[in-house]
Amino acid sequence: MLSRIAESFFWIGRYTERCEATARLLAEHHQLLVEDTRVPHALGVSALLDALDFPEEIGNSMTPPELVRTVVGESTMPSTIRGAAFAARENARAIRDAISGDLFEALNSMYLYIVSPSIMTASPGVGLRIALERMAAVSGVIDWINPRDDAHLFLQLGRALERIDMVGRLLSMRHDLLWPESGPSTMLHACGGLGAFLRTGRPQTGEEVRQYLVIDRSFPRSMLRCALQAEKAVNDLEREGTVAVSGALTRTVGMMRSTLEYSVSSPTDESLTRLATETVSHVLTASTQMDEAFFRQIGTIDWSQG
Repeated sequence: MLSRIAESFFWIGRYTERCEATARLLAEHHQLLVEDTRVPHALGVSALLDALDFPEEIGNSMTPPELVRTVVGESTMPSTIRGAAFAARENARAIRDAISGDLFEALNSMYLYIVSPSIMTASPGVGLRIALERMAAVSGVIDWINPRDDAHLFLQLGRALERIDMVGRLLSMRHDLLWPESGPSTMLHACGGLGAFLRTGRPQTGEEVRQYLVIDRSFPRSMLRCALQAEKAVNDLEREGTVAVSGALTRTVGMMRSTLEYSVSSPTDESLTRLATETVSHVLTASTQMDEAFFRQIGTIDWSQG
């Protein structure tokens, strides 16, 4: 597979996941800011902007509607919803001949709605929910008709790594400390996990929710589940002979998975925080190793005869 095609599929996976996770987080966090005013707006705004690594010069003294406009953002910033949608669509355009027409149309439809004024309705949750429906269509096309080849493995790997990173950002906001009563449910809503968590019968406390999002084996957006998916994608790439490198990437994702699976016997708030931080660090390392192994141009050959 050409490296440019592998890279585009990898980043389509990352940017579509970033777009969805950011939209969910913004919708739930905005609702919490509006409904529970016991926490000052400035503190709540700062928590979200810091988690998403927005530049400090943007400022944290904004109102909830201004926060929505900032995080929806513009196409020039990949950390915004519009920026992630634009980047996903551009990567698809770059490999238009290598992806299905249905996938490109779904990505294009998602992008066109997100950049339209319709997303900025009087009630931000309405516009963001419609955007999430468009994103769900993209995920459906990927799961239903995308061929299970090397390209799909790169896309799945990118999606798993980005999902871990976004869950880490959600956990870093500490909704459970700022809003002890409603914070844990907001965390679950922000990653689509409330219904799945309630079926476990566990108490809806901050510690239980954090443990669920970090080391639960069954929830699709838990760090452990995503690490298992990332490891499987890398192992499948190796099995197909695509990974012709030293194995650094295999070791990194394997260490990430084993650390999540075996290092915490009696989870505490401190150990879960440390584990989440280490896992996000592994994601950064794995992303760098992906770039070095597959996507970085080593050099060119001069065929001219001097």
